[in-house]
Amino acid sequence: MTSILNTVSSILASRVSSVDRVGALSLRNPFSVEFTRRRSVWSTSESESSGRRFVVRAAETDTDKGKSQAPDKAPAAGGSSINQLLGIKGAAQETNKWKIRLQLTKPVTWPPLVWGVVCGAAASGNFHWTPEDVAKSILCMMMSGPCLTGYTQTINDWYDRDIDAINEPYRPIPSGAISEQEVITQVWVLLLGGLGIAGVLDVWAGHTTPTLFYLALGGSLLSYIYSAPPLKLKQNGWVGNFALGASYISLPWWAGQALFGTLTPDVVVLTLLYSIAGLGIAIVNDFKSVEGDRAMGLQSLPVAFGTEAAKWICVSAIDVTQLSVAGYLLASGKPYYALALLALIIPQIVFQFKYFLKDPVKYDVKYQCTAIFGAGYIRDGFGIKSLNELCCDGSFFNLREMSSDDERDEKELDLTSPEVVTKYKSAAEIVNKALQVVLSECKPKAKIVDICEKGDAFIKEQTGSMYKNAKKKIDRGVAFPTCVSVNNTVGHFSPLASDETLLEEGDMLKIDMGCHIDGFIALVAHTHVLQEGPVTGRKADVIAAANTAAEVALRLVRPGKKNHAVTEAIQKVAEAYDCKIVEGVISHQMKQNVIDGSKCFLSVSTPETRVDDAEFLENEVYAIDIVASTGDGKPKLLDEKQTTVYKKDADVNYQLKMKASRFIFSEIKENFPHMPFTARSLEEKRARLGLVECVNHGHLLPYPVLYEKPGDFVAQIKFTVLLMPNGSDRITSHSLQELQPTKTVDDPEIKGWLALAIKKKKGGGKKKKAKKAGEKGETSTEAEPMETSSNAQE
Repeated sequence: MTSILNTVSSILASRVSSVDRVGALSLRNPFSVEFTRRRSVWSTSESESSGRRFVVRAAETDTDKGKSQAPDKAPAAGGSSINQLLGIKGAAQETNKWKIRLQLTKPVTWPPLVWGVVCGAAASGNFHWTPEDVAKSILCMMMSGPCLTGYTQTINDWYDRDIDAINEPYRPIPSGAISEQEVITQVWVLLLGGLGIAGVLDVWAGHTTPTLFYLALGGSLLSYIYSAPPLKLKQNGWVGNFALGASYISLPWWAGQALFGTLTPDVVVLTLLYSIAGLGIAIVNDFKSVEGDRAMGLQSLPVAFGTEAAKWICVSAIDVTQLSVAGYLLASGKPYYALALLALIIPQIVFQFKYFLKDPVKYDVKYQCTAIFGAGYIRDGFGIKSLNELCCDGSFFNLREMSSDDERDEKELDLTSPEVVTKYKSAAEIVNKALQVVLSECKPKAKIVDICEKGDAFIKEQTGSMYKNAKKKIDRGVAFPTCVSVNNTVGHFSPLASDETLLEEGDMLKIDMGCHIDGFIALVAHTHVLQEGPVTGRKADVIAAANTAAEVALRLVRPGKKNHAVTEAIQKVAEAYDCKIVEGVISHQMKQNVIDGSKCFLSVSTPETRVDDAEFLENEVYAIDIVASTGDGKPKLLDEKQTTVYKKDADVNYQLKMKASRFIFSEIKENFPHMPFTARSLEEKRARLGLVECVNHGHLLPYPVLYEKPGDFVAQIKFTVLLMPNGSDRITSHSLQELQPTKTVDDPEIKGWLALAIKKKKGGGKKKKAKKAGEKGETSTEAEPMETSSNAQE
């Protein structure tokens, strides 16, 4: 992969195109020992005042065609040794073989490709500042820069040796500083070294498919056909330059991303599109070669259109592409990325007008290096990340994804915004309807997986039609995948497509689901018995226990109250029905894109499960979740394979080893960055391979499928409540079947809780009486006592 990059890149830098030269060389495969013998003859003539004058003649060929002769363009005797080592203009003459070999690889072309690897690694989202990851990236850079770019430059110089005698006579081959056998050896060493490193990196990364090796091999092949006949892509100004530019932008990126993550089709497409800018970068390289290209009949763009027109084509291809990306980011609601991108583009435009547009021949190399390295790949990092949400992300620069509520406090939106309230209520309306759809599908012999899929599909369909024309893209859809848990199954049963579990007459179903709009979440869970007529016996007891506890919680979760008081009340209600509250169930505060905020309360407190004391505040949102059981309330995990619901943990920075794991996690980060999801939404075979490592190392938090003992019944009631200034607003619910429990609530304290008001009401007659008594401006409350009889409805 790196080789590809380097190859193209080297071609780019040394790119003095060589067409079917006037002197039609019999060019043979550079790997063959039958290299055409060529030599540069440096002749001296005496000069009384100026000393010697060097004349470089074109290399001899094995044809009888005329030889091209270079003009008087010899490297200055006092040239720079640094320039000689970098392989750029102004090189000094050198006799040290190792310095000559280094010059042949043109090190000045390495940095952009090395930086491309860095951007790709960052884009993967899996790079971490560990010794292992740093070592991998350095090895990948060596493959991309010295090895494969060096190979590319060497092979390019061989096929361009005659034209280099005109344009760049200081290069090692036209100057005669290195023999053909030494060139052959260098080509093979660099190529095999690059391919070998690629193979080692594939093994190190745990690739089952040698992705890096294939990229390196393909890049090396591209380098060859770019320079060598019969294809010789460089002969076509448009095709050759785009191939060259795309390689500069895309190939190193792919290498870095494949090393640490998964190379996905969207990344390939987006980087190729962005590579239009690379076309302009490649054109920059043609200006220094105009003289030789014209002499050899090569139709580069500066030759075909003239220097004036070509320089504007060049800067337009670069700037228009990058400005378009900035515009797209701004329109997509990513102003900070757009501004960062513009901040990097503006200096480039300044340099264009100050230098390049004034004299593209004189400033070609300087501008090319700054355009590619100083801005190009940095812009890639910002641009592509925001286009597909996975490039140059904060994990590389140690900027952790902001997901916890503590980090979000500064910019947090709450119920003080009418728009936020509307989104919560819109999500609630959809999930309430979805619950009704799911209930209508619950019939004997119905497959549970089909019911779950219909629930999720309904939510996606309903939310998909909303906010289509919003200026800023608004994420919306399933906030919690539909789960249908039967009888003694506590919850989270949302099976894979291959599961054949059916409903049966008399089953007690717990339906759990959620919807969100712009990250504002509405959750609901409901219990239903698959039968006609009233529910009786212990089934009715446990449903009534969960429902009554939920009603008590609704009245106690209010501004100024403490969370531990709610826990105690819930337990007392369950005891009244001779039931147990299931351990481990937590009711959380919710915020935008946060389904499980840090402020929460337990349904039952145990020595093993405790939460911090907290006070409820106005304008907070809670998902109150009550799960009751006729058993002991201590469920067990029977089969880990049944767990299919997960949520990404943004705070974990572990480098996954398996390719399947990295692929799956990359897909999860893109499609489910905040909300829980079901493995059913992933490709099943790959998910089975990759999810295990993700869970074992904390990248994913599982929602396990737990069970009470056979014969026990479990009921669940969950709802979303908004703590509004005028009282609590329960926005998700569904009426219960008729219940005939064996127990009734006689406890005065429970009855007192149920008699509490839910909402405040500006008093009518009562308020006037209060005023009469001198209590100015006070408000009375609207009492909504819950029916505690056996037929109480939710």
